[in-house]
Amino acid sequence: MGLFENLKIHFIKKRLNESIDASSLREIEVEGVKAYRDIPYHNRTGKELLMDIFEPENIPADAELPVIVNIHGGALIEGDKKYSAGFCKQVAKRGFLVFSLEYRLVPDVKVYEQFDDVCAGMDCVGRKLVDFNVDFRKIFVMGESAGAYLATYVAAMKKSKVLQEAIGYAPPKMTFKAMGLMSGMFYTTRDDKLGNFLADSFYGNDERSKAMAEYTNPEHPEIIYNIPPCYLITSKADMIERYTLDFAGELGNKGVEHKLRHMGSDPKLIHAFPVLHPDWKESERVIDEMVEWFNEHSPKD
Repeated sequence: MGLFENLKIHFIKKRLNESIDASSLREIEVEGVKAYRDIPYHNRTGKELLMDIFEPENIPADAELPVIVNIHGGALIEGDKKYSAGFCKQVAKRGFLVFSLEYRLVPDVKVYEQFDDVCAGMDCVGRKLVDFNVDFRKIFVMGESAGAYLATYVAAMKKSKVLQEAIGYAPPKMTFKAMGLMSGMFYTTRDDKLGNFLADSFYGNDERSKAMAEYTNPEHPEIIYNIPPCYLITSKADMIERYTLDFAGELGNKGVEHKLRHMGSDPKLIHAFPVLHPDWKESERVIDEMVEWFNEHSPKD
């Protein structure tokens, strides 16, 4: 990695930390949820990664839990599953078994390896489900910011052979009934600060990047027609509000089932606020709506 790339990534990290005030974040306590933290698993090349599992307590012994896989954000260059812990607890409290994954970060890897890390994590989740009493028909995925981008592409990989070939890795074995996408970093190659600064860091400049170039726009038919129903959330103070609005607009244009929740112009409702501040009443509203979306897209008994 060259000096210029180091400087670009340092600049974006600084902007991210300023926008979310990472120093003020704290993990909230949520009653009625059992947490299993830093459970090791391996990606497909043997690299050890970690996951957290959040299980609701005080449920009937014979209750089969629906499952959610969560993917954290951080513009693909930073972030940590620990920032999602309070949010995952809030979701688990509502009756879901939640798995929160980590993945390697740019510039140590490119996005292709990040997709593979997420796919490998999902496969590991699938193997761990036998340790819990779950409803295998009710599996969902959620993510914020870069996690929403990864979730979208990984979900599309499941049905798209050409996307699998462009990325160069196999899809997860899991199939998702619906997605929850918060402040999604859907567009990575636009003529803006993110695309201009980091697109090369994300995708590289080699044969893989040439194969992937056609699919870096999430509005491509191989992506947009191959994802499950989406719940999307943004707000005026979201620094990439336009990404969610544009992606939701294209979902609507192409007749893809989705629900867009715009939370208005309150300046405190910043980028990914439901994850960063999951105890706010606005965040709880979003979580309740997303859970309702998942329940609406669950097979009926």
